[in-house]
Amino acid sequence: MGNLGAPELILILLVIVVFFGAKKIPEIAQGFGKGIREFRKASKDIQEDIAVDEAKMISGKNCPSCNSQVIEGAKFCPTCGKSLVGINCAQCHTLNPVGSKFCKECGSPLAG
Repeated sequence: MGNLGAPELILILLVIVVFFGAKKIPEIAQGFGKGIREFRKASKDIQEDIAVDEAKMISGKNCPSCNSQVIEGAKFCPTCGKSLVGINCAQCHTLNPVGSKFCKECGSPLAG
């Protein structure tokens, strides 16, 4: 059971011709072909997106807090949630590097 031979395929084709008519079969086949093409294109796009994300992960950087690898351009670490872009000083509003304890401009202690 489960193996389709030539007689079974001919019977299926005859049922399709009777059910849909000979004029509708090319339209159905064309729609089926378009559906397969769209599915392949979407599958290819997803594979390309995954490859780009993996390339970004490889060329990315490590979080200074937990040392986990992060995607290039990320603003927060997905593992520990800490900022990767820096800390703003509350007094002079200077952007300081991640991990700084004191502001590089005014020397005041940084929160975070």
